[in-house]
Amino acid sequence: MTAPSTTDLTGIEDGWTQRYGHWILLVIGVVALQVAFGWVEGFPALLDHTFSDPIDDFGRWQQSNRKSHWLFTGLFTPLSTGVGWALDTVESFLLWLPWFILPLAVFLAVARSKSLRLAIVAGLAMVYPGLVGLWEVTIDTLALMTIAVFFSILIGVPLGIWGALRPRAEKVMRPALDAMQTVPAPVYFLPMLMLFGIGRVPATFATVIYALPPVVRLTTLGIREVAGQAVEASEMFGATKRQTMLKVQLPMALPTIMTGVTQTIMMALGIVVLATLLGAGGLGQEIMETLSLRRTGRGIATGLAVVAIAMVLDRIGRAAVVTDRASLPTRRTAFIAVGGLVGLTIVGFATGVTEFPEIWETDIFDPIDNVVVWVRDNLSWLTRGFNDIVVGEFYVPVRDLLTETVAWPVLMFIGGWMGWRIGGRGLAIFTMSMMTAIGLIGMWALSLDTLTQVVAAVLMSVAIAVPLGIWAGRNRRVEAFLGPILDALQTIPSLVYIIPAVIFFTVGVIPGIIASVLYAVVPGIRITALGIREVPEESIEASQVFGATPRQTMFGVRVPLAAPTIMAGINQVIMMVLAMVIISGLVGGGALGFETVSAVKRSDLGKGIEVGFAIVAIAMILDRTTQAIADRLRPPPALH
Repeated sequence: MTAPSTTDLTGIEDGWTQRYGHWILLVIGVVALQVAFGWVEGFPALLDHTFSDPIDDFGRWQQSNRKSHWLFTGLFTPLSTGVGWALDTVESFLLWLPWFILPLAVFLAVARSKSLRLAIVAGLAMVYPGLVGLWEVTIDTLALMTIAVFFSILIGVPLGIWGALRPRAEKVMRPALDAMQTVPAPVYFLPMLMLFGIGRVPATFATVIYALPPVVRLTTLGIREVAGQAVEASEMFGATKRQTMLKVQLPMALPTIMTGVTQTIMMALGIVVLATLLGAGGLGQEIMETLSLRRTGRGIATGLAVVAIAMVLDRIGRAAVVTDRASLPTRRTAFIAVGGLVGLTIVGFATGVTEFPEIWETDIFDPIDNVVVWVRDNLSWLTRGFNDIVVGEFYVPVRDLLTETVAWPVLMFIGGWMGWRIGGRGLAIFTMSMMTAIGLIGMWALSLDTLTQVVAAVLMSVAIAVPLGIWAGRNRRVEAFLGPILDALQTIPSLVYIIPAVIFFTVGVIPGIIASVLYAVVPGIRITALGIREVPEESIEASQVFGATPRQTMFGVRVPLAAPTIMAGINQVIMMVLAMVIISGLVGGGALGFETVSAVKRSDLGKGIEVGFAIVAIAMILDRTTQAIADRLRPPPALH
């Protein structure tokens, strides 16, 4: 037997080093740093008060100068008065109308799309809140939604047009829009409290900020997607840029813009529930009271009222973008409809039928409470076991390991190593920079606690979403069956389905994790199903030609080719879980979620900004990491 030459041994060593060298580096780095810094307690929070103290000083200054400084007397106070007047006017008008006028107006608005069935459903949805005794609080929420969406459109559409016409402006706006969608909504409440006080006005401004990005982004997209030939034809006929925009680009981009408006409405409804922390009242206050009373039935009744508003506004938005002129009502028909509503309003006042009749209350949902209590009492062995496993075997050991045992330089090194291996030097530097910033402002331990909860919720969500998404992607009946369930999970306020979780498991991290899973599993299932369904048929046929079984085709062809899309779904799952951090804080989840809620209640602006930055930093690290993984999984163009 011939001994291998020196050249052969060198080649083997080089190959072995290339394959395992990075793992050796990880082990050596972790061991060396743990030995060197294992005695250090916590990340040195050198900048803990560097940013928060000036912000707190500004908060104290504005409290002392609110009634005298020109910034408030000349800007914020008149602005607050104007918005407050608009809210009161809309609410008073809607409550002044006979109750049946609003459902009829909804019916007529949706019926313009020539879909009688959808019009009837939308009209009945508008009746539902009154049936269960929630008419006035629903009108309160509807008024806030109307003003918030109006301002979002008033600001968002011009910004979107500007971004479409000026690419540099769009580049400047993009990071701001990303931050607006990533920052936890309650963080917006703190500056709004400082500038406008407590009530519906600061809630309106916070809603506008949170819900603005979709209409801006989709307006830009819609304008850019207008065919160049249409613009050129308009210019050839002598139209100015202004005329081309108003008569060609905007009308052709209207469906895309209205999609953005619809998304803005959905986001606004999501934050309106949390806006009760600002004293906004409405359905959000009802849901918060329901959570404190732990009445699942009442929570479902109120949540369905929110769903009803979402459905109504969505259907009206879709009807507003009907472009088939043949299907639109004539001016005569529209005049008759408006005249009919005015006539019925007069009849309502003449007969005294103005207020919604008392038919039922939310008490009709009380039997649901009995079911929940029965389940709690009879399945405690299961819920207690699940709680003990997740908390005792995963959450507490992992949290203590990260916060008490492993030295912070070790975690920094691991974060940088993972970034380097997944996305290269740029991701490694970004990850370590964000981690350093989190530590320096004193959010290290709280962020690791939150990260532990996020990882637990993401793992559970992925374990549910990916198999169901694959199944739905291959079976239309399964997808049709899951559709209404997913719609309900995405539309019903998360505080509603956290109520039974609190009853089953009491306050703590488990209800927050369960609510996060229910909320985040939706995009995971839908995007995974989309990825499986869009795998090219040629690849499937080639696999079958070579004799692959359906199972081999699924795991050897479909899943690998759909992996980038599935990873995009996981990315959305992570973002949705992070959006639920605040909800977890409301039910005893602690960590950054609790700190955010506490900062809002105490008007602690400095701490709130620091907590918000920590959550955004975690979101950005996870977002860039999952995007880098998706890029690595993307097959070459020839195979895709």
